[in-house]
Amino acid sequence: MLTHSAQRILVLSTLVLAAACDEDVDAESPALEPGDPDFERDPALDVENVSAADETRSHNAGLNCMRCHQALGPGVGQFTVAGTIYGPDGEPASDAMLELRTAPAGGGELVASVEADAYGNVFSTEPLPLPEQPLFVRLESSGGVLAAAMPFPISSGACNHCHAGGFKVRLQAADDGGE
Repeated sequence: MLTHSAQRILVLSTLVLAAACDEDVDAESPALEPGDPDFERDPALDVENVSAADETRSHNAGLNCMRCHQALGPGVGQFTVAGTIYGPDGEPASDAMLELRTAPAGGGELVASVEADAYGNVFSTEPLPLPEQPLFVRLESSGGVLAAAMPFPISSGACNHCHAGGFKVRLQAADDGGE
């Protein structure tokens, strides 16, 4: 059974996709791209949207989620952090967890923890102190066997903005450089 929040997200996603696929767009006034200052976001899209293990409602693994899930975009929810986690084989890691902390190597205060969905995507609309307070990223598989960490802090939660193509985030054996 879907929660009320999940039902609302499903309905809004359907409406957004239907609008995006509308063929009756006036050729003289082209549709605005996400990020365009004149883009008018529907306030109904501003709902809580957080990834969870085994869910299959996300899409576009490996692409910059925040292109659409932002104040000037048509995505459901304005993400504060979003990206895709891959296993050592290059396939999406559906059993991964993203942690944002105030210190490197799993130290400091835990600011946020987000589960990857069935497609390896992690995303959240929960408030974060970025960019005012840089945070350290740590990733881990559900059993803690695989891990990855950034040695320097981030000031943006748009993970796939940098980690695309050949720069995918891949979990490694925790004793093999993943930590």
